[in-house]
Amino acid sequence: MTSLIGDFTMERQKVKYNVESYMSDLERETNHKILNRDVGSISLDLEKAFFILLPLLNGEEWTEQMHRAAIAVGAVHVAFDAHDRIDLYHATSRKQQLTVLSGDYYSGIHYKLLASLSDFDFIRTLSNRIGSINEIKTIHHGRTPATSSVLIATVELIESGCIAEFFQAYGFSRYIPLIEAALPLLRLDAKKNSSKQPIHSNQGWNKSETIIAQAIIELQNKMYKTIDEANFIDPLLKEQIRGMTIPVLGKSI
Repeated sequence: MTSLIGDFTMERQKVKYNVESYMSDLERETNHKILNRDVGSISLDLEKAFFILLPLLNGEEWTEQMHRAAIAVGAVHVAFDAHDRIDLYHATSRKQQLTVLSGDYYSGIHYKLLASLSDFDFIRTLSNRIGSINEIKTIHHGRTPATSSVLIATVELIESGCIAEFFQAYGFSRYIPLIEAALPLLRLDAKKNSSKQPIHSNQGWNKSETIIAQAIIELQNKMYKTIDEANFIDPLLKEQIRGMTIPVLGKSI
């Protein structure tokens, strides 16, 4: 038992090290002193970084090209977050104008990273997915999704669509169901529990609590099923995924 606990401690440290190293690499690629000073630092959620790195953390082969592609996907989400900070009612202020520019800057970073890979198929598919995400944001701007299924599909695309393209491109498609369950669930739960953590603050969605609650229930059921079926995931990682989702699910899986 002592040996098993010791092994789990070492594995946790490896996970922590890999996530922190990835976050440092992403920050190094996206850092801009003036934007950080005037707009504020915009960083990737640790949960999202964990799920981007899930194949690596699970012992899959992880090349330098895959790592740079993962950094590019992280930069995409940083760009989304920068644009989502824009207050449309005060868009003429200097800070809001700089926020717009910061989103464009981060978008340029991920395209620069992708171009360095010379992986034109991935560049094309990821660009198409980014276009789809921007389109669905426009469609739902100022509107309330009519059903929980529409809400789930929308948040799933925004939160996991680009990561799913990355997994698909590099042979990690079996991990996609996990991110498509976990990331929307975590985001909707954050929306439900704190008005200070909107899904996308610039979208103006005034979703009814009933629709959000129903969507969370449906995603909970999906999360239970997905973790149960993910037999290829290391037990430690399953434990960590449970640790992320148990507060949302409300009970052990």
